[in-house]
Amino acid sequence: MPTTPPGFLILDDALGAARADDRLVLDGEEGRHAAKVARIGVGEQVLLTDAPGRQALAEVTGARKEALELRLLADPSPAVQRLPRLTLVQALATGGRDEQAIESATELGVDRVVPWIAQRSVSVWRGEKLRKGRAKWAATARAAVKQCRRPGIPEVDEPVTTAQLVTALQGRAAEGRLVLVLHEQESVGLMSLAPLLRTASEDGLEEIVVIVGPEGGIDPAELDALREAGARSVLLGPEVLRTSTAGPAALAVLSAMVGRWG
Repeated sequence: MPTTPPGFLILDDALGAARADDRLVLDGEEGRHAAKVARIGVGEQVLLTDAPGRQALAEVTGARKEALELRLLADPSPAVQRLPRLTLVQALATGGRDEQAIESATELGVDRVVPWIAQRSVSVWRGEKLRKGRAKWAATARAAVKQCRRPGIPEVDEPVTTAQLVTALQGRAAEGRLVLVLHEQESVGLMSLAPLLRTASEDGLEEIVVIVGPEGGIDPAELDALREAGARSVLLGPEVLRTSTAGPAALAVLSAMVGRWG
């Protein structure tokens, strides 16, 4: 039975102008992993993916100590842009639950992730932790891309406070964008938005933003500020899900409702 070729990421624009039979070198962190850890050898095939969503199958023509020499077996597939784009604003959480959310959201097709330092976030990034935390989320997303073979690498934005998040929502055009805040005490269910979402998708809905709070929930003042900035609060379902589960679950439901799945 044929096996799926192992996947590796191209973090520059090398696939942008590449064509079948072109030669590329997979180096850096990905090249080291392929050569030293995965021990990919000459004659084996790998699947390359870049940030815009291009993918290409390549054959290994040379194996160095920390890099692979490759020959593209076909033209790269076009960059992928699935609409509406899905953005997850994920509050920082403890116990690695926020990283679990990023991993699952990536597998489920999220296009952009925004780390949120919410009022009730127990885990708070300051100073050097801002850089390290964002880098860890980005690495988690990249690993999930390789595991699930999805096209495209999600963007991981700079962490934001509530004030910065509200300003960003106010500063972007509301037309073409829907912002949803998951809240366990809301009476309006996510599924009730299905007719609205279908109509909006037909009319060119460009982005859906899903906001998920920390373990202790979203502070009432924060919720009011988000609503004033144009967000709608919705109930995901009858169960109260962990912060690691709520965002990915909402993304899965939304993907089905707007036609990104099937």
